[in-house]
Amino acid sequence: MKYLSWLGRLPRWMLTILAWKVTALAMLVGGYRGKVVRANLKRAFPEKSAGQRWRLYALFQRHFAQLIIESAKLFTMKRDAVDRGMVHHGKELMERLHREGKHVLIAGGHMNNWEWSALTLSQNLPFRTMALYKKLSDARSEKRMRESRSQFGLEMVRTTEGRAWMNVARHGDPVAVVMGFDQSPADPTKCWWTTFLGTETAVFYGLEQWSHMYDMAVVYASIRRDGPWKYTLNYELIAEDVTELAEGEVLDRCLAKLEREIHRDPARWLWSHKRWKHRRPEGRVCHPRRHKADLA
Repeated sequence: MKYLSWLGRLPRWMLTILAWKVTALAMLVGGYRGKVVRANLKRAFPEKSAGQRWRLYALFQRHFAQLIIESAKLFTMKRDAVDRGMVHHGKELMERLHREGKHVLIAGGHMNNWEWSALTLSQNLPFRTMALYKKLSDARSEKRMRESRSQFGLEMVRTTEGRAWMNVARHGDPVAVVMGFDQSPADPTKCWWTTFLGTETAVFYGLEQWSHMYDMAVVYASIRRDGPWKYTLNYELIAEDVTELAEGEVLDRCLAKLEREIHRDPARWLWSHKRWKHRRPEGRVCHPRRHKADLA
């Protein structure tokens, strides 16, 4: 984190050149977590040729290098520059839900620059906004991360403290809680098993649990890259009232949205994460998918 904040002092053009150099160096030494990335791409896209997957692998390495330098720049960017770089669409949906007094759960995956999107939430939404995160092993890195993401009003709360925060906050003005759901759960026995990108996958149950526990509307936030240092975030309603939905429906709908994003821009998901490190425990059901990615 210390080195990232130092890098953020450099101008954008210099950082972009640096990202290309980092990409070239990474490819020479096997890439960032190269084996994991290549294995995940092969699992998710078995229909693609080896050459096509290699191209996706190289594009991911370039994307990841750009992601690092953009995240570094966020430490020093002014608010107006941050807002110009991440334009929010569909805010009228969020404004309506706020007027109606609904708490909202914002679901998102690790697509494009999710760090940048987190930095712009509070100034674009009428809600008191909170994001859950896992405690980092290094205290100084955690402090810098919290300061960076919360500098414009987003509240950063550890996952272990999330319910305590919600139990207090939900009795005031409507709140919006940001929750990622696409990384591998720590415990394969305490999650939802279904298929994702054609593979049996353990999925965090938090989206499902929180939406029902606190009667929250669920909104999916998709992030599209429009060009260098420029993104669009779009809000899409998943469910306004979850009380009548079958168990797993919220997760199923969100997974379909994420699969749509990945198929449209496959190099920009976080392939370096060991997404499929768990095997389904004996006795656990793999729930069939009810919703498919809309690729139209």
